[in-house]
Amino acid sequence: MIYPKAISIPEPQIPNPEPNPLPSPEPIPGPRIPQPVPGPVPEPVPGPIPQPVPGPIPQPVPGPIPQPIPEPI
Repeated sequence: MIYPKAISIPEPQIPNPEPNPLPSPEPIPGPRIPQPVPGPVPEPVPGPIPQPVPGPIPQPVPGPIPQPIPEPI
C-alpha cells in the first residue's frame, strides 16, 4: 500500500507587535537621600602598655657528677 506524501502545513506568521508609541515615563524624583554629616574623628586613647612580668628564672639542678670507673688491672 502506498501512503500519500505528507503535506507540510506552514506555521502561521505572527506579525511583530507594534512598538509602544508612548515614551517611557520620566522617573519621579523622590526625597533626596540625606548625606552623612562628617563629625569629629575619634582619636584612639593610648592606654597603659602591658609589660611582661618577670617570673622566676629556672636554675639548672645539679645532679651527680659521673666518676670515671677504674678499669681492673
